[in-house]
Amino acid sequence: MPAGGGAVAVAPALAELLARNGAAVPGYGPALNLAGVLRLTAAQLAAAGAGPDRVAGLAADRVDRPDGLAGDEPQATVTALVGAPGSGRSTELAALAARRAGGARPLPTLWLRGADLRAEDRSLAAPVERALAAVAAELGTPAPAPEPVAALCAAAGRPLLVVLDGPEEAPAPLDPRWLRGAGDWLTGCGARLLTACGEEAWVRLAAEKWGSGPGPARYPDPPEPDGDLASAPTVRMDGGGPGAPSLAGHRLGPLPAEAAERVRRRYGLPPGWPADADARHPLAVRLAGELWAEGLRGEPGRRGELFAAYLDLRCLRVARRLAEDGRQRRPGAHRRSSARPAGPSHGRVRRLAAAVAGRVHEAARRMLGAGPGGLGRAVFEELFPAAGGWATAVLAEGLFVPAGPGFRFAHGEFADWLQGLHLDLDAALRLLLGEAADTPSSPANGLADASAAGPPRGVPRHRIGPVAAALRRLAETWGAPALDPWLHRLWRALDLRPPGSEPAWWAGRLLTAGLAASPDPAEHRALLDQLAGRIAERAVAEGGLDALPADGLGAFGPAFWTGLGLPAEAELALLRRLVAADGPGQPFLGAVAERLRADPVAVFPLLCAWFDDPRGLPGRPGHTVADLAHDLLHAHRRLALDELADALADAAHPRADALLTVLATEEPSALCRAVDRWSHDGRPERHVAAAVHALHAAPHAVGAAAGLLRFTALTLLAREDEPGLHGAALALLVGDPATRAEHLPAALALHRAGGDAFLTPRALAPALESDPEPVLAALADRLAAPGAAAAETLRMLADARTPVATRRGAELAARLLREHPALAGPVAVDYLGRRLERAATGGPAARLELRVLLGGALAARAAGVRRPFAQVLSVPVADPAADALRCELLDTLLAIETDPAVLTAAVERLAEHCAAENPARARAVLARATPGLPAADELLVRWAGRSAAFAQLLAQWPRDAAPTAPDGPRLARMRALAAAGRDPQYAAAEAERTVPGRAAHPPVRPTRIPVPEQEQAHGTL
Repeated sequence: MPAGGGAVAVAPALAELLARNGAAVPGYGPALNLAGVLRLTAAQLAAAGAGPDRVAGLAADRVDRPDGLAGDEPQATVTALVGAPGSGRSTELAALAARRAGGARPLPTLWLRGADLRAEDRSLAAPVERALAAVAAELGTPAPAPEPVAALCAAAGRPLLVVLDGPEEAPAPLDPRWLRGAGDWLTGCGARLLTACGEEAWVRLAAEKWGSGPGPARYPDPPEPDGDLASAPTVRMDGGGPGAPSLAGHRLGPLPAEAAERVRRRYGLPPGWPADADARHPLAVRLAGELWAEGLRGEPGRRGELFAAYLDLRCLRVARRLAEDGRQRRPGAHRRSSARPAGPSHGRVRRLAAAVAGRVHEAARRMLGAGPGGLGRAVFEELFPAAGGWATAVLAEGLFVPAGPGFRFAHGEFADWLQGLHLDLDAALRLLLGEAADTPSSPANGLADASAAGPPRGVPRHRIGPVAAALRRLAETWGAPALDPWLHRLWRALDLRPPGSEPAWWAGRLLTAGLAASPDPAEHRALLDQLAGRIAERAVAEGGLDALPADGLGAFGPAFWTGLGLPAEAELALLRRLVAADGPGQPFLGAVAERLRADPVAVFPLLCAWFDDPRGLPGRPGHTVADLAHDLLHAHRRLALDELADALADAAHPRADALLTVLATEEPSALCRAVDRWSHDGRPERHVAAAVHALHAAPHAVGAAAGLLRFTALTLLAREDEPGLHGAALALLVGDPATRAEHLPAALALHRAGGDAFLTPRALAPALESDPEPVLAALADRLAAPGAAAAETLRMLADARTPVATRRGAELAARLLREHPALAGPVAVDYLGRRLERAATGGPAARLELRVLLGGALAARAAGVRRPFAQVLSVPVADPAADALRCELLDTLLAIETDPAVLTAAVERLAEHCAAENPARARAVLARATPGLPAADELLVRWAGRSAAFAQLLAQWPRDAAPTAPDGPRLARMRALAAAGRDPQYAAAEAERTVPGRAAHPPVRPTRIPVPEQEQAHGTL
């Protein structure tokens, strides 16, 4: 064939044919191809370490769950599936492996368990090579090396996935160095690793600091259950670039409610099976389904009872196998008459079941002394010999499964429970908490390395399961009071041991497990109070919860407290102490908000109790716990507005009243509904709340809400036994145009009588616009009485808008000034000051009214009447038109005023507000006022030392400007110092000190009081 275009055209077709044949026809040895690799991995998967076809059985039991491995391929070099025992870790791995092995385009998967590893293994290469060699020997083919196998798979676009289930079972604990070596090997050959383990093993494996940014960063914890592998965050294991090994985590939690319901329907379980506490626990639902299918359908029990029933069922099945096998093996069994019963007797089966149970319990007791928690082959054969069919029976029933060179129970959590039945809890805690290093512990009922004295670091952390199970059994058997002393023991160890130490780690984790297992967490309230107090104390000292050690107090985050299942009152009381531990992230505040959203009706009153808490919040500088409660209630008010209003009314606290006032503005309809309810309530305090807050809501109520206020007022007015609320009712009715005419006479009569806190002059303001004559007459009568609130009345008159009300209000103010000179201050401040701005736009009539009022003040002989007018008119007004009127009135006053007290008041107020006054205007006022002051020099310098703007005005007075500057020795000294470069205000202060004033008087010597001498009469001086 010519080496031209023909060869180029044939080559791709030939390559495609070879690739198709390589994926369909297995080749081994030197001719190893993809099909050969797929056959090797499929055979290895079928007989993986969990037992023949165990992977397929696990995969069949899987239920679709949103937090599981939803079919996406792991994208990172190493992916960890982290979950508690019984959460379905192995099931998820098996389902993914089965999906990869099936379909039109199968993917190669190798299944390993931690027990398949050896102590001398430094990476995955050795166990993968052993697994391939074992399956190749079974198939009678040459054993391939792992690197070419992985490279072949990667080249074909079907990467090899190594599944490592239960790394805790490894003979030597796996550490970050091992994981880093595995990542390097996987990257080099193009393979990936998916492992499933518990929290403790993952923390140990991921303890190395890896990062991809500037500076190291610890690998974050696996995210909460929220998606599939594709969304798992990754980091670079050595901080390198894109080609470096990557690490990702994924967490399994309880079954979501919908998935749990589907599992129960699959097993035919009715509602309530298993118990509510286990309804979302994958293993509990599965075991409950097996029991239900066998006809065991009593009342659903706790998890310990479920495990006990499962153990009885498995032992009974094993016993049936043994009895049947023994019957078949008995000599002459084939010659027996068919008339005799075909099966073994019930008595024999029961006796065999008891024997099986005894050996299973002995196996659990022996496992306590093994580091990884497995059963060696020799011990297994001793307890379950091949002779008689014991080994075959227990393996066939799935009670035990192979695990490397030994065996283990099929379910990890079941194994922990069974071992916990035989654990000497006191001896285990002495060892783990470092309480008595010299006290030996029996190897028969202690943990690994518990047979000899020594530090607790010899016990692998993942072996916490049996200890936690022992605490749970104690709680289930004897109740929370019996568990409480053990929990206090753990709390003392946590509090006293150094943070980060092994005893502190064990104490913290066991305390968490013990509290979670308690049937009544509220029984441990004293302990929880101590724990919360210490967390808050340490967090405040260290800068927040995040600064506390994760294996100590830092482990007791919001999820722990909200997961205890405490009543809302107890939980909120603890969170009230813990919010002080919040740092910038404010996790405890988030927990409070979450609880509030979950049950606002129950939490509203509990948060109102925080109004008395003045403690500061380090995470929110300047805020207190009381502020936090106010903010939370306000932010979540629309969850249940009516219930919030009722809770605030019940609180009867100033902060609660303040929040109700806010609701009157922001949620007037809800508050109007509330006051309507309160007015019909049987409690008098609710009637008071209705009266107070109905008045707050009235300015903002429209439509139906205004109608509710009307009904509220009529209901309160009808309560003859509570006359103190009639003023509020009449104030509401007078403010409503629909009911004003009917109830105005009664309101005015009550106002004249005085003493009502609700029927204030401001409450009569709406009626002043529509009925000015009777309202003004009532106001005048009330002002003539002793103890009248003149200032409030005058402010209300000043705010009048209609011409009639404005004119009559001015007349009333002038009359008060004539008849009651003592009210000159309120008339000037509360009426004249407020009317100035309105008078600028009120036309000539309004200006004339103020001139008449000022004329009345100037006609008074007493300087005390004119002084407040001078003070008010000396303060600038923002509106230019109003300020022009103010200047006009002040000029009128200064033109005829000669009293030094009045002039001094004008100058002092001018100096105080000099920064807002026009300089030319200020100079004109001073020119008019200071000639009449005998001590003007002293007064002006003293105020210049107090006001920088006034000092600058005096120091920078233009020389040739008219009017001329005030003069005097102090003023001259101040100007000289200012001209020399001194600040005018400091120059004024120095001039006041250095310029001599009046002649100094000699000090007055004290006169001694004569003391009576002896024998003088009493009282003689």
